[in-house]
Amino acid sequence: MILDNLVNGQTQLSKSERRIAAIVLNNPSKVINQSISDLSIEADVSLPTVNRFCKKLGLDGYPALKIQIAQELSNTNRMLIENFEVDKDTPDIVKRVMSDIQSTVVNVGQNLDPKSIDAATNLIASAKSLTFFGLGGSGPVALDGQHKFFRFGIPVVAHTDYINQRMIVSMMGEGDVLILISYTGRTEEIVKTAKIAKKNNIKTIALTTKDSPLAKVSSIALHVDAPLENNLHIPMTSRLAHLAIIDILSATVSACFGNNMNEKRDEVIKNLENTRV
Repeated sequence: MILDNLVNGQTQLSKSERRIAAIVLNNPSKVINQSISDLSIEADVSLPTVNRFCKKLGLDGYPALKIQIAQELSNTNRMLIENFEVDKDTPDIVKRVMSDIQSTVVNVGQNLDPKSIDAATNLIASAKSLTFFGLGGSGPVALDGQHKFFRFGIPVVAHTDYINQRMIVSMMGEGDVLILISYTGRTEEIVKTAKIAKKNNIKTIALTTKDSPLAKVSSIALHVDAPLENNLHIPMTSRLAHLAIIDILSATVSACFGNNMNEKRDEVIKNLENTRV
């Protein structure tokens, strides 16, 4: 989703393009009825800059951008209205936030494909090394993956900068497994990185939406569908869903390793005892 992409900063934008993004996020309904000339004047950018902005988001041009925004607003209008309400009492806000979190976790549990989980588990368990890539709001999920999976004794690292990601994927080899995290699956840098991995025969696991460009170029795709977040003060449900999947994979890989994993876990606990107050 375009609005979700812009909120989470998943696409690398120039300073001029960020001004366009700010206008789109501040009043997407206005942009739907705005000409490209009016938008360029409001953002103080050139017409080609607006077109480049659209291209970076994976769209053919400005008309396609307006159509996409209209569709997203139509699908999520009720939720957006609720999210922007600021006059609710604290108990109501707490209740709504917890309800969103619970719904997200239940959705993950009900809709994940067990066969895809098994395939991802077997790939991770036999990996020579694991590498997690995430940009924007997906960056913390990649770091969580690093934190969870280093305990299996497999070399693991996370990268949240697309330049580093591009260099790292170019050096990966047989037995290395790459885990790419992007809710929209349309972030240009992540998709290009996945294509490089595929060209080099690197096995990839994508945490993304069904039938996204990223899913189509990955070895295994774990599909997640979560509501659009258009308010930075509302829980990022897509991130919560991806964190839940990381936990699920951690548990299935642990079960795959069996007693060997228990011994490693005990060793970690033992070595952590001296760090406690």
